[in-house]
Amino acid sequence: MKRYACLLLVLVMILSSAAMGEGIVKKDIIYSASNPLPEIYENVSPSVVVLALTTTVWDSKTGHVDTFDEGGGSAVYIDDRGYFLTNYHVVEEADELEIRLSDGTAYEAALVGFDEATDVAVVKIEEKFDGTPVKIGSSSLLRVGELVCAIGTPVDEKAMYNTLSTGVVSGLNRVDADPESSRAVELIQMDMAINPGNSGGALLNAKGELVGIPFMKYMGYYYKDDKDEDFVVYESLAFAIPIDVAWPIAQTIIEKGVYNRPRFGVSVVDIDGPEEMLKNYPPKGMQIVEVEKGGSGERAGLRANDVITHVNGERVYTFRDYTKIVDKIPAGEPFEITIARYDDMSGEKLKKPVQMTLTVVLEMID
Repeated sequence: MKRYACLLLVLVMILSSAAMGEGIVKKDIIYSASNPLPEIYENVSPSVVVLALTTTVWDSKTGHVDTFDEGGGSAVYIDDRGYFLTNYHVVEEADELEIRLSDGTAYEAALVGFDEATDVAVVKIEEKFDGTPVKIGSSSLLRVGELVCAIGTPVDEKAMYNTLSTGVVSGLNRVDADPESSRAVELIQMDMAINPGNSGGALLNAKGELVGIPFMKYMGYYYKDDKDEDFVVYESLAFAIPIDVAWPIAQTIIEKGVYNRPRFGVSVVDIDGPEEMLKNYPPKGMQIVEVEKGGSGERAGLRANDVITHVNGERVYTFRDYTKIVDKIPAGEPFEITIARYDDMSGEKLKKPVQMTLTVVLEMID
């Protein structure tokens, strides 16, 4: 049962620099003369824009050509060559893209590249943009309890362009918050109010530095069984992609026009099964469906139908489990994978399955 819903959202995080006594955050900072929010909003808001999805339709009866909006989100100006950072889910179904400002100015935009697994995308405009790229911070320096705020355009771009809202960092390293993602990303959790139209915006600290890209909100789920039914509503559960994840991807896209991860040359699917190897039942893990020629996997001796059960001795059951470990291993550094093998080289079933540990290395494979 799906227990959350992804919403388009834009967030900006604000860290408190004021204190009541040594090391204590002043509770009323957002109401005090030292409130940093107005200055941050004035500095950063021009760099957060509406990213609109449009489609052009020709009416065969009238001969008219019309352009219609089909949704959208937000984007952050990150490079003075015309590059904007956003979420992939904002742009994935777009026919055409436009960057829009509060005064009605619109720029034709194009998708440069994306990484679907982390929901990161980069778009570009060719016209000169009268704005300043946002400063890049570090999400690794965030702490739970820091004051945050959101700048974005919820619901209606004309009525609510770049609305400001506030909250705190509620949690860090939420690797399992998005169970539908193919990769494990250590998400930032916030408690602020967010709404449709905000995805792809800027999450900022008190220095006005970009520390994340908001992309998801838990809303609720409908529950029903033979005896009861109910709708459970979640409150103030929003999540952002850390800039330490998004920024290197964006830089690669800007430089190369594409983002590829290093790998060891196999394609896998998750399979169910027992915890341990049984004679007639492969264990739960990742079954190899294809081995790329010339890759590290082929050189190590991996075959189709092998089931990966461990990485560097740690049990893995799914591809997400695998990414939690492997995404921290640098390209070129050898590591071990343990497999269960049930077939011989001709594809015939072995009389007795075997377990073996092989050494592979992550490589950039075109």
